Amino acid sequence: MAISDTKLRSLHGKPYTGSPEVSDADGLSARISPKGVINFQYRYRWDGKAQRLGIGRYPAVSLKDARSIIAELRVLYDKKIDPRTYFEDGQDSGNQVTVKDCLDYWKANYVDVSLRDNTKALYESTVIKIMSEAFKGRPVAQITIKQWVDLFTAEEKLNSRRARQLLVQLRSAIGWCIRRHFINDCAVMRINPRDIGSRAETGSRVLTYYELAEIWVAIERSRAATSNKLLHQMLMLWGARVSELRLAERSEFDLQAMVWTVPKEHSKTGKEIRRPIFKQIVPLLEKAMLTYDNILFPGYEISEPLTMAAANRYIKRIRENLDIGYWRAHDFRRTLVTRLSEEGIAPHITEKMLGHELGGVMAVYNKHDWIEGQKEGYEIHAEKLLDHVKKLLSD
Repeated sequence: MAISDTKLRSLHGKPYTGSPEVSDADGLSARISPKGVINFQYRYRWDGKAQRLGIGRYPAVSLKDARSIIAELRVLYDKKIDPRTYFEDGQDSGNQVTVKDCLDYWKANYVDVSLRDNTKALYESTVIKIMSEAFKGRPVAQITIKQWVDLFTAEEKLNSRRARQLLVQLRSAIGWCIRRHFINDCAVMRINPRDIGSRAETGSRVLTYYELAEIWVAIERSRAATSNKLLHQMLMLWGARVSELRLAERSEFDLQAMVWTVPKEHSKTGKEIRRPIFKQIVPLLEKAMLTYDNILFPGYEISEPLTMAAANRYIKRIRENLDIGYWRAHDFRRTLVTRLSEEGIAPHITEKMLGHELGGVMAVYNKHDWIEGQKEGYEIHAEKLLDHVKKLLSD
């Protein structure tokens, strides 16, 4: 009876009392422990003796991957070559591969060639930066589950949500290395993310206009690069995603048509986003254009955009000096939509302001941007915010 993904998912990590081995085809089988640990293996005969060759542990090695490997092993077998030679080079080198080696291999062969720039930056600032130092110089094959658990327990004490994020990202990297046969196995794959740290909560913070005004004034009074200050004030007004504006170039802003066009390369949805350039944001945009060249929000290098890490550090400094509770730049988006909904701005317009794709039939047939409707909403939002800023400064 063939193995199925549905069957494997139903058995993985759960108490199991059935047959310890489930066969597929061409010698592939899955060995299942009473605790629901599933290992793929290849069964064949060599020199008249029955042989079992471990292929990898599910789900780090998927059923599709296992069948692909079996096909290659069958080719070796038919050529009178012992299938064990398939893994020999990988096992010898894999025994010396460190965590850093895995992350470097994953970065060079997957992250750098397959992912978008903002996702690369995320991985580089989290799992690659932090976990490359884990068990420095020690082969992953020698790191026990207990040692991994101890490491992530220490991370939990520093930041519970980050600890789980690091484990999820590391499992992704290590699993990729296993599937590419860079290493054979790693004990970290046997740790369930649910057992480490806490899940990041869905954002729910909606700021008041008075709180927005406090943030605005704190930005004005802060000692920071003009690019960083302008970036976050314009984010408050536009409600854009940070990287949509952070990566923006001069050519995206048409001051004749008064439209900002976010190219699909900078858009989370992978599609172009059009937003109006409204009257209250014009002075900020003109200041950025007057101060800088093609890159409107540069970091240390005038020719390179501000990094996400630098933007996050800046907001953290602003937040720590205000007594309004926890908030992030992303909350400007939720605040914009909530406050404009209170003013009667239609949902399809606020969705376009956020750069979201419309749902249902509208996503297929309606490609209108409602630029004038967006402009009306932005001007209402900006007027209310800047009025509160004036009141705050006059108190």
